[in-house]
Amino acid sequence: MTEAHSRPLEDELTTRIYLLLLRLPSPRRTALLQEGFTGEEVATALANLHERGMVDSARRDVIHVYPPDTTLPAYAADLERQARATRSAIDGLAHMYYEARSEGGGGRTSPEVSLLDTVEDIEAAFFRAASRAESRIVRLVARSDRMDKVVIRHAESIIAARPTTTRPSLERMVVFEQSILEVEGAFSALETMRADGIDVRLTPHLAFSVLAVDRTASVIDISHLEPGGGGSLYVQQRQLASALMDMCIGLYSLSTPLPRTPRGPTLRRLTDRDGQIIAMLAAGASDLTIARQLSISQRTVERRVRTILEELGATTRFQAGTIAVRRGFL
Repeated sequence: MTEAHSRPLEDELTTRIYLLLLRLPSPRRTALLQEGFTGEEVATALANLHERGMVDSARRDVIHVYPPDTTLPAYAADLERQARATRSAIDGLAHMYYEARSEGGGGRTSPEVSLLDTVEDIEAAFFRAASRAESRIVRLVARSDRMDKVVIRHAESIIAARPTTTRPSLERMVVFEQSILEVEGAFSALETMRADGIDVRLTPHLAFSVLAVDRTASVIDISHLEPGGGGSLYVQQRQLASALMDMCIGLYSLSTPLPRTPRGPTLRRLTDRDGQIIAMLAAGASDLTIARQLSISQRTVERRVRTILEELGATTRFQAGTIAVRRGFL
């Protein structure tokens, strides 16, 4: 695993351990080990937190946790830098949007930024931009009825570009809103995308949809706000396309990887369906959402969750996720 791919997983581990430390009245390394973390995981997370000034882990067992209201501002400042990149991109889009609509704006289209009037225009721009991908293509997908149907019926079209002999190392990434899991059949569709080599992630909310291709082209899709598609943009202006790619990568790095479904012998006495439940629990899905995805009753899900906790030796869902990761389930 490359450093770029391992860092989000390491950050996720660090966050989970930090939240647990905040809840412990007397934080100790031994307490973390009792929660199911390995010694290596504890050492890695504490080293990260120590470096960020959030804890003092110099002692052998006792961990001193500094008040978060004094240590988290530095982290907030980092998030603010990413937010500034987002705002910068939006300001540029807004400027071009209103300039194109002004009387002296020179029409609705320029060689670098084109206004898209219909959903058909958006889809045409999407495939035109995707066909130009050479090294990286990132898509943020905001929820809408249209996109929900695309995910379920035509998952292969979410990222239209594929690695070829001329672009064998093409990176393909897609971020969905976490609520996509409420759509029946969505989890299976997302697993299909990942099996095709796409890095699939989840995030709580997306303001609009974006396709970013290398640093040369982007499509801004606001059809979830305007179902007809009007007001969306096809961007070929390099500085703006580059800013949009930075925004997409920033949101991608803060999102959660779609958990892998454990199968086969690794599950021991658990079933493959239990493996699906473990993966969806790790993705933050509720019992009702899991029941909808697997076409079973909520009561069945609740019963299987109790079985999973017992098999893993866990008392909480949080602890079950920790143990599942340590055993290589996810």
